[in-house]
Formats: sequence, structure tokens, C-alpha cells
Amino acid sequence: MSDNGRRKPEDELINFFQSQQISNDRMHAIVKDTESNRRRRGFGLAIAACAALMAFSVLLHQNQLTSQRTDLVLREAALNHATKLRMDAQADTVIGLQQGLGELPFDIKLPESDFYKKLVLVGGRYCTISGNLAAHLKLASPDKSKQYSLFLTPYAENLKSMNSLEAKIEGVAVKLWQEQNVVYAFAKATGEEI
Repeated sequence: MSDNGRRKPEDELINFFQSQQISNDRMHAIVKDTESNRRRRGFGLAIAACAALMAFSVLLHQNQLTSQRTDLVLREAALNHATKLRMDAQADTVIGLQQGLGELPFDIKLPESDFYKKLVLVGGRYCTISGNLAAHLKLASPDKSKQYSLFLTPYAENLKSMNSLEAKIEGVAVKLWQEQNVVYAFAKATGEEI
């Protein structure tokens, strides 16, 4: 109170708010809502964390599968090159080989690189790359003293993420890449120059 017996505005405010009371039922409802919201937020965060963990696990698993599939394709190409299986068709031109491998549901296309123009086409055979029908072209150096393999198949979903990969497997160097919706693998003896 002031000196002349009047109340200060602050005192009036304090008295007003002290006179305001919340019923016990309303207080319990507010506390209950707060606890419920806290539980819901905690549950929501737990669900979000689980979803993030699952997404990370799926991504990691897919990367492992892609890596394993890539390794299998590289090994498959190395094995096919090393075993020197007989040709299903002998031809020295792509057109001739396409006719000789008439069951292929796709056109045989050499990669864009001039590198392949230096090699001589000898023939080819049917094979698979990661379960997809493919062509195994047998190539040779101009003097035919060295043998090479070029595998090709149309791009497929199970071949995605396989691009510009190289490996040396049991004495065979293999390069895997994609070009114009075609997946290629080139194999040669390790250390062999063209």
C-alpha cells in the first residue's frame, strides 16, 4: 500500500491473480494432457527413430547386395573368359554375329570407344550376366595372338549401380560399365597389353 492508503497497481495485479484458482479437476486434466502429449511425442520420436534405422538397414543391405551382385558379375565374366567355351557363331562382323546369334532379343552394339575398333571379331556365344541373357563376343588382337572377351546385355534393374568397376580375378582383368542402356564387361588376361 502506498502512504496515503491506496493500493499500488502491482498489488492489485498480484491480488487478482492470487484470487484466480483452477479447480483440482482442471489441474489434473492439464497434467494428464501434458503427460499424454509427452508420451505421444516420445512414441512419435521412437517411431521416427525406428523408421530411420530401418531405412538405413535397408540401404546398407541394398548396398551389400549390389556389391555382391557386382562381384558375381565380375567373377562370371572372368570365368567365362578363362574357360574358353566354344563359340555358338563364328563371324568377323557385328552383322554376321547378330545373324549367327539370332535368338538374342537385342541388337549387338560395340562400345563407342575406338579401342574396340583395334580388335578383330572372331565370333560369339550366348551367355548370361547376372541372370540376364547376354552375348559373349570373342575378340582377338590384329595378329590373333591374344584373346579377349566382351560381354553385353541390355540394362536391367538388377544391373543398376554397376558402372566403371574393375577387378582382377584369378589371372583375368575385368572391367564393367554401362553405356547407352547396355551393360558391358571386358575381360583379358591380367597384365596383357593390347
